[in-house]
Amino acid sequence: MMLQLDDIIGSGFITLVILSILGAEALFYIFYLRRLRGMLATLAAGACLVIALRAALLHHSLDELALFLGLGFVFHVLEVWQWLKMSKRQQP
Repeated sequence: MMLQLDDIIGSGFITLVILSILGAEALFYIFYLRRLRGMLATLAAGACLVIALRAALLHHSLDELALFLGLGFVFHVLEVWQWLKMSKRQQP
C-alpha cells in the first residue's frame, strides 16, 4: 500500500528523509571535499530547523520547539559571522 503525501508529512517521516539528505551532504563534504569546517554551522542550522519542523508536526511541547528554533538561530548567527569573516579576508 502506497502512503499518501499527507501521511508522509504528518507522520514526520519527511523530516527524517531531509535529515538523511543533510547527513549525506555532510559526508560528501568530509570525504569528497576533505573539509566540513566552513559548512558545519550551515548544516547545523538547517538540521535544527528540520528538527523543529518535526517537533511541530508531531505536536511536541512548545518548549522543545522553541529550543530547536533557538539553536537554529544561534547556528545561523554563527554562519553569518563566518561569512563576514571570510569576506573581510578576501577584500583587496
